Amino acid sequence: MRNMRKLCLWALLLACSGASWWIAAADTGRRDEETETFVRGFVRFLAYHEAGHMLMGQIADLNNHPDWSAADREDYADKFATILLQPDPDDANGMDEIVSAVAGWLQVEPSILEDQPHAPPQQRAYDILCLVYGSDPASFAMFEEVLDPSSDCTGLYREMREDIDGVFRDFSGEMGKTVNIVYGPPSGGMEAARSFLVDSGVAEDLKDDLEAEFYLTHRTTIQAMSCAGKAKPDTFYSDRVRAQNPDDDHFVITLCYEMIDARLKYGMRGFEDEGGEE
Repeated sequence: MRNMRKLCLWALLLACSGASWWIAAADTGRRDEETETFVRGFVRFLAYHEAGHMLMGQIADLNNHPDWSAADREDYADKFATILLQPDPDDANGMDEIVSAVAGWLQVEPSILEDQPHAPPQQRAYDILCLVYGSDPASFAMFEEVLDPSSDCTGLYREMREDIDGVFRDFSGEMGKTVNIVYGPPSGGMEAARSFLVDSGVAEDLKDDLEAEFYLTHRTTIQAMSCAGKAKPDTFYSDRVRAQNPDDDHFVITLCYEMIDARLKYGMRGFEDEGGEE
């Protein structure tokens, strides 16, 4: 497999210099192992980002925090996802996937997110690398060259890790509510996207992590579906049911086939064309 980490670092350096290097989405017609790792890593990050929103709503009620803006919540969900996906330095697959998440944001045209409360894609990519580096600067020294020396990545990682361990994680050993997974029927030519998501195991891994690390108090579903006609056909989180009886609340994480389909077609084209062959 090509050295994806080197390509990502090269791209981030170029992005930080202010260069406009992204390439419009195009169907390359290729589905190799590298592309699948790339897409799986980005989709996994998005799924865990939405899980961050879900846990903020179900456990800590931070989604209604009076001092937090929508942008604050999005930033926190990104950091939540990064901590949950933190790879061990010797975990090659985990490393490739978290770097794929960084690469995925570097291929997002910033104007797409102008009307959303998210940070610019380049900043989201930077923040992931900063937290990963901050978890173990010696082992992740390869990221140091693209990080601002004034960024307290170690402090940011420690603060977020303590937050998740102290507020969210459950160490009782008891089992909360189980998570339900639903793969809806694909429509509009989304069959390959559905198959990819099933084969990736992203939803099943997220279910296992949520059930093992957090005590879920309400019904929770991870659903995959065709989202044609929806305002945001990628991933989103919702409190599907907010009844007078809080025990009836239902929390839902949605992964859209359209987002996966677009990523499979986009692939790593930007890195291949600009970075050249290894």
